[in-house]
Amino acid sequence: MKRYSSFRLAFALALSVLTVWTAFAPLTRRAAAFEGDAYAIKGGTVVTVTGATIQKGTVIIRNGLIEAVGADIPIPGDARVIDATGMTVYPGLIDAYTNIGLGAPAPAPAQGGRGGGPPAPPVPANPALGAAAGAQSTPTPSGQSPELMASDQLKVTAETFDQQRSSGITTALVAPREGIYQGQSALINLGDSEPEKLIIKNPASLNVSFGSGRGFGGGYPSSLMGVFAFLRQSMLDAQHYKAAWEHYNRNKRGARRPETDKSLAALQPVIAGALPVAFAANSEREIKRAIGLGEEFGLKFIIAGGLQSYQVADLLKQKNVTVLLSLNYPQRPANLEDPESESLRVLRDRAAAPTSAAALSKAGVRFAFQSGYLGRPSDYIANAAKAIEAGLPKDEAIKAMTIYPAEIFGVAEQLGSIEKGKIANIVVTSGDLFDRRTLVKHVFVDGKPYEVKSPPPAQAGPGGRFGGRGGRPGAASPEASAAGSWSITSESPQGPIQLTFTLKQEGATITGEVSSLFGTFPLSGSLSGNELSFAFTAKIQDQEIPVTGKGSIDGNSIRGSINAMGNDSNFSGTRTPR
Repeated sequence: MKRYSSFRLAFALALSVLTVWTAFAPLTRRAAAFEGDAYAIKGGTVVTVTGATIQKGTVIIRNGLIEAVGADIPIPGDARVIDATGMTVYPGLIDAYTNIGLGAPAPAPAQGGRGGGPPAPPVPANPALGAAAGAQSTPTPSGQSPELMASDQLKVTAETFDQQRSSGITTALVAPREGIYQGQSALINLGDSEPEKLIIKNPASLNVSFGSGRGFGGGYPSSLMGVFAFLRQSMLDAQHYKAAWEHYNRNKRGARRPETDKSLAALQPVIAGALPVAFAANSEREIKRAIGLGEEFGLKFIIAGGLQSYQVADLLKQKNVTVLLSLNYPQRPANLEDPESESLRVLRDRAAAPTSAAALSKAGVRFAFQSGYLGRPSDYIANAAKAIEAGLPKDEAIKAMTIYPAEIFGVAEQLGSIEKGKIANIVVTSGDLFDRRTLVKHVFVDGKPYEVKSPPPAQAGPGGRFGGRGGRPGAASPEASAAGSWSITSESPQGPIQLTFTLKQEGATITGEVSSLFGTFPLSGSLSGNELSFAFTAKIQDQEIPVTGKGSIDGNSIRGSINAMGNDSNFSGTRTPR
């Protein structure tokens, strides 16, 4: 009898387990489906960009791609539904030129040879002179290395792209900022996976700056004319390097093998027109010189920057030149004591910069927006709104940060619009993208949803997006903190300089260090409210260079000016999340 009771108890327990499993199995299967990547964004106004805008539309996402989009499409049973009623759905925005996510390249010693001093004499163009006349393999100074790959410098954590994603930016062309040959860019999605999984296209362009020299104290070349002489010579060297190897490959027996040069080898797809060159040019003079250089060597080239492109819009159209237009408009220096000291030309350029987009659009020039290394990603949309106020049609502004950059970089089959089969980079906003009151509500990168992080309290201020997203109009910013690691970019007279500030704070006293390609130097300073003052001494090639600066901290962003050897330059940067 006891044995029978034990059997009956075991059977009852088994039956109970089976009953519970049967009851909860549908919920378990549904929960498992939610751990996958099937989503339905339903009920919003879908701005497809390349097609008609769909009212009360639905976008289905599965396995990282857009599975379907339309007004009356069935929602899969395993899809997590996002109610976007009253909201607007856009393709993820593309920043067409930035250095976000890139670590500093390894410092290279200053050496002679190509780029380290006056240009070497050109290799004779006549291949019959023999391969011994080929380009010599010489160490290339840092900042003059076209073989440098942005993809090798990507350093991504879960928080690296938080600010960009929360501003609606899901893709970016990333490139180093240092030197003349800044290296080869990569087009990446702004997710949180391993860097190699984020890459869409690599390389996408060779990026070239006209900044003379590098860093505090400069270097060769030391003038705009010297920069163009260096670029011309390196292109000639690349042509001769190609000719020397072609001659050797046709006549290997009895010929001396040319020496290998990584820099000249990296320029081969450039002179062949297979890899476009992005010339960083802002002034009218720089733009015209870039066009001349590109045409001289038959390059496929793009103008990156173009702040004065409104002055040469017709020329750009005539030459069929594409522009990656910077939205980092000129600003008054943070420490300017006498506003009347600024020249009329500087004031005119600052006022006219937002008109460039409308001028290019009217002239029929193909262009895309780039952040131009804005310190605060939300300003990317805010400054595009200023371009709209200056005459750019709103639909053109949206295309300039979606489908146009996708077309320029040759990835329009993957990105830039909401279409079936494209990568599911999607942004859902509370309203019109360019309305200062609009907030990003949902963001997907590669079909994966990401949390939209609220901006730091210090970013709150008048005017919503134009004064910092969120916050009560007129609200005072709390006292800032300077502690942490800051990635700083200074626009020096010698070209862009990448620095890292590692700061500690005790009350109003600031201590820390500044790291650059030239070494690490102690820094001291003070903080008053959100105003940071600092000083350090850079030692470069046995020369001590005093550097002072002031900056305004706005949450995790900083903007200000640096003085080195009597030269003032603006800087901006962001704090690395802890």
